[in-house]
Amino acid sequence: MCLSGIYAQEHTLDETPGINYFIDFSGDEPRFFQRLIWEEAEYVFRYEVFIERLEGEDFYEVERFSVEKNFAEVSLAAGRYRYRLDVYDLVDALSYSAEWREFSVILALQPELTDFSPHAFWLDEDDVWVINLHGQNLLPDSEFYLVQDNVRITPHSHTANGTSARLEFSGGSLYPGEYSLYVINPGGLDVNFGRFFIGNRTPFDINVSLGYAPIIPLYGYLFNDTDLDAPFPGLLYPMSAVVKINFIPIKRFWGNAGVELSGSFTALEHAREFYSANAYLLNVHLGFLYQKYFQRRMFVFNAGIGAGITSLLNFQYHYPVGSPTETITGHYPSVGVGLSLSFFFFKHFYVNAAVDAIHVFTPSEDRPMPGFFRPLITMGLLL
Repeated sequence: MCLSGIYAQEHTLDETPGINYFIDFSGDEPRFFQRLIWEEAEYVFRYEVFIERLEGEDFYEVERFSVEKNFAEVSLAAGRYRYRLDVYDLVDALSYSAEWREFSVILALQPELTDFSPHAFWLDEDDVWVINLHGQNLLPDSEFYLVQDNVRITPHSHTANGTSARLEFSGGSLYPGEYSLYVINPGGLDVNFGRFFIGNRTPFDINVSLGYAPIIPLYGYLFNDTDLDAPFPGLLYPMSAVVKINFIPIKRFWGNAGVELSGSFTALEHAREFYSANAYLLNVHLGFLYQKYFQRRMFVFNAGIGAGITSLLNFQYHYPVGSPTETITGHYPSVGVGLSLSFFFFKHFYVNAAVDAIHVFTPSEDRPMPGFFRPLITMGLLL
């Protein structure tokens, strides 16, 4: 046989090459015939065909006939069958009997779709990817797809009960675009329906946050607490503020990606027995930012890496007697990495807790390069 299943289809007569069925309208009721084909043998006068149907646990004969070609046109009700051939040679003597071969006749039902919901997946808002379908002949064995030209997205699981179906998709299989819902039933009858959109509600996000960002010194001449000449050996410099602006043009199921511009301003001041020092530390960085939403988009994990300029402004020493030294200003390249967690307490408002690590490059060999932590707590707005 060419096919393991024969499908009784609700079709009119079709002369298309490769369509091996026809409907006979000559009787009181139309009869559907489909071609049963087997491999042709040499030097054959005729084939005697035996067809049996499975009833319960046993097969019972329903058809017996002879044909001279290697096919027979049969009209069978839906069910499980088997057939066997007796092959007769050119003198009409039995040459051999073939083994039983099983096949199925499946009633092909035309699927129908009347409605579905939702009509879009929003990659930047949703975290559940389910489509509910309503119609007729939506079967457990039906195949369901989202189709766009040559792109086919298959649900990782589905359930169907005839009049409705539930399709569950994996976020990793979703690609932006406009799709049709496609259903194909056993037997090949299918339907395309509707327009389904996968994309982002907004093409990009802009986040703006302001907050508090004290400095915790780590190493380097500027902060060396074992060097009596180090101007700022303290453990914490709390007088600080920070602003961050994020631009997120890439939004996918695996997360969001974009750039972050951050700037912090910190007042440095430390007093010793015979002098005190003060300065302002300005840090401006531009870098790559990755975001991942979870817990129904209430929380966001952020990770960033960037580079920029760290400036030491108005640096001077003060003594108990005499005038302070002249102010010194320096600008140095720096790099930084950061991790943070944001909590959305309203749809567009969030609080963010973070920690950044900053490393500053200075040209002087006898003044080791400084580094510091910058813990942050900010309030933000998703525009």
